Amino acid sequence: MISKPPEWADYKEAPITGSWLKRWLKSRFRYVDYPFLLAYRGYGNPEKFILQGHVFRGMALTRPRRRHSAWKNFISLIKMFLIRTVPEATVQLDMDGVMHKAKTNENGFFEFEITRHGLSAGWHQFELTLMDELVEGQESVNLEAEVMIQDDFEYGLISDIDDTFLVSHVTRVFRKLYVLLTKNSESRKPFKGVVSFYGLLAKGVSPKPNPFFYVSSSEWNLYDFLIRFMRFHDLPKGVLQLKDIKDNWRDFFKAGSFRGHDHKRLKIERILKMYPNKKFILLGDNGQHDPYIYLKLAEEYPTQVKAIYIRAVKKSHRDGVNRELAKIDDKAIPSLQFKRSAEAMEHARREGFIG
Repeated sequence: MISKPPEWADYKEAPITGSWLKRWLKSRFRYVDYPFLLAYRGYGNPEKFILQGHVFRGMALTRPRRRHSAWKNFISLIKMFLIRTVPEATVQLDMDGVMHKAKTNENGFFEFEITRHGLSAGWHQFELTLMDELVEGQESVNLEAEVMIQDDFEYGLISDIDDTFLVSHVTRVFRKLYVLLTKNSESRKPFKGVVSFYGLLAKGVSPKPNPFFYVSSSEWNLYDFLIRFMRFHDLPKGVLQLKDIKDNWRDFFKAGSFRGHDHKRLKIERILKMYPNKKFILLGDNGQHDPYIYLKLAEEYPTQVKAIYIRAVKKSHRDGVNRELAKIDDKAIPSLQFKRSAEAMEHARREGFIG
């Protein structure tokens, strides 16, 4: 998650610049011209870990609730894209007195890759500090970041998000936009049975918990929304890897677009390489490119892909996906295209993945 999300109450006295009209508009949207440091859950093994985040100058703050009106949800969505990223900013990571520094790129994105860290398995928290003064009178900008260190687990889970566990209607453009614009993290719905299924996968059949990685073509702008959705619906805590951030409010109409899925394969490969001796179950849907990305990964990493599950959300794609899944039969990798979570759960039980 965003380890400590900024709240409007903390920043309502922060500077708002511009003409009287701009200041009025910004105050209506709760937009403040102040630096924000956001960190995303990191992950690693006993040898190294990766921790990522963004630096913003200016952000519109909001916390939608379940009973909010469609209009409030619409405004909340726009606010996710009312940001200005800060390039060339310096962020410091404090590891028990040992300091590491990273610079943001042209999109305000930073990444730490720390080796020989000496951390035990589990979740760890560290303090991040923005080292640059971006506005006059700026106070210290600090944030607690979370990192998951894992190595000794039965198998890992790598799951898509939209139309895999979150009902999104990605293949139906107008329906997708309606849901996106009128619902929030508490009023959106998961597929029936998926929470129980994911909970069983996280437990596996050994006493060691299995880590979850959620890799999606949604933008980093939606990170806080997705974390809140997963927490509200009791989905397993995990690491999210999303697409490049968008810093133009007009881009919210393009959120989760049909283009640019290659990043998903690259990020999954990075996870596989972080745990080269571990197997992973891949979960996706047949609405876009998941089956083909996963089959390519099964060809290139046959010893690491344990199984593939594809939710059938688009009827016209089912036969083609089944033909593709048949290609990995000779690799002894179980696969299933399913319509209901109960089907996948029963298959996983027969394969011995869950108790």
